[in-house]
Amino acid sequence: MNIETARELCLAQPKATEDMPFGDDYVCFRVMGKIFAGLPLELGNVLVLKCSPDEFDDLCERYPTISQAWHWHKKHWIQIQIDADEPTDANLKEMISNAYSLVAQKLTKAQRAELGI
Repeated sequence: MNIETARELCLAQPKATEDMPFGDDYVCFRVMGKIFAGLPLELGNVLVLKCSPDEFDDLCERYPTISQAWHWHKKHWIQIQIDADEPTDANLKEMISNAYSLVAQKLTKAQRAELGI
């Protein structure tokens, strides 16, 4: 996967938006103002995703290209080298969807209704 494909998958989530709150070298993806993913452009083909603490250890052990995201809350954010063979593009697509869902589930009832969840 490349950065543009990752960007497209993030923006394909319902009502997802992108902005650059940390400067020109970091793209964030949000749902209702809450970040679920990021592309730190200065690091190359890297995607940062929200994850559950329950999944964190498993993902880091299963994939050598996944680690704790630098400068993000430990055990809640992973950093993935997306141009590697593993995880596969299908796995990455699922991880993006999961990151979005984790954030969307914590939104207010009215916001979730607006999303249709």
